[in-house]
Amino acid sequence: MKKWSIEGVTILTPEEQFKKGTVAIDGATIERVSKGAAGSPLALEIEEGVCVPGLINAHDHLLGTYHPKVGNGPYENWLPWDNDLKSSPVYQERQQIENRDLYLLGAYRQLFSGVTTVSDHIPHFVAEPYYNMLPMKAIEEYSLAHSIASFALAWGDEISIEYEKAVEDDLPFITHIAEGFDSETVNDLETLYRKGGLGEHSVLVHGIAFSASDMDKIRDGGGSIVWCGDSNMFMFNQTLNAKMALDKGINVCIGTDSPMSGGENLLYEMKYDKALFRELYDKELPDEKILKMVTTNPARAFRLHDRGQISKGFTADLTVFRHNGANAVNSVTNADLSDVLLVVIDGKPVYGLAEYSEMFDELGVKYQNIIVEGTERVIIGDLLGLMKRISRAVGFKKEFSFIPVDFDF
Repeated sequence: MKKWSIEGVTILTPEEQFKKGTVAIDGATIERVSKGAAGSPLALEIEEGVCVPGLINAHDHLLGTYHPKVGNGPYENWLPWDNDLKSSPVYQERQQIENRDLYLLGAYRQLFSGVTTVSDHIPHFVAEPYYNMLPMKAIEEYSLAHSIASFALAWGDEISIEYEKAVEDDLPFITHIAEGFDSETVNDLETLYRKGGLGEHSVLVHGIAFSASDMDKIRDGGGSIVWCGDSNMFMFNQTLNAKMALDKGINVCIGTDSPMSGGENLLYEMKYDKALFRELYDKELPDEKILKMVTTNPARAFRLHDRGQISKGFTADLTVFRHNGANAVNSVTNADLSDVLLVVIDGKPVYGLAEYSEMFDELGVKYQNIIVEGTERVIIGDLLGLMKRISRAVGFKKEFSFIPVDFDF
């Protein structure tokens, strides 16, 4: 593929900020990051843009992508919610859709919100047939448990075996944990510790019932926590003590969870979590911290050593947002779907404004023209065909707020 560059943007690495900077791309890799124009013969000028590392959604279930939300909480733990979900009419509606198309729907939901990588927490044998057809990236290498309590689903081997696998292969070990308040779930962290599953490879999702001593063990072991504020509040009316986790220096990431319980997309989730933090603690969660919770922090948690930063030699996964005219970081953390100007994955543009289509053509990237909220855009794959297949499967024109694309049915 030809070398090319994105120029004129404010670059958030996210550690540093460059105004009117350039990101030069060679193949799938960032070749150079510099101030000012690079004079590249193939350059895309986006003067009102803010370029950040491609966002990383630290927790979702792509197969569970659908809406509206289902539930009548608050619940004691995840199991009664799951029972309510699977007995609901909307779940029966979702079951009419092929798994392939649910995976595609989930991936496009991520892409529309500037996400280039998602942690799709599910057993490998379920997901592997679909990962190579997605328009964005799902983390493919991980060990896992569904959760820690005795009523966990049978995902993976024993916790000690899964964690040993993570250490041996430098993988994340991912599990739901402390997701509720029954007598067993509140002791999840101690159970995990006893079974040999707590350490720097641990990616602990939810943690609603974590105590201060639990968090001390997580910090001392070097583990990471994924905060899914909207999903937690919808299901339990309580959430992780995010302030305590951050104050203790734990590596905290943000995830959406499925839209059947959680955030509409990662952009929504960032705004929701910021507002929730203010409501719960009467303090502001700085935008700079939020940006790291969707870039550098999840890259560290998931052992993605070449992602999460804009730096020479890193993978060219990039998202460009519209500058809101005030603050570059806030332009990202306060963005809506309409503010996503361009998404680049492995050095190739995959989604953006239609005015950038000439760069897609120059780089030989095939795309589809679409209309999103009245704006002409281009996207890889066949999104319109997907929306028509889903609508045919359920028997009516099914529209999703997280993919507000115009299509005929």
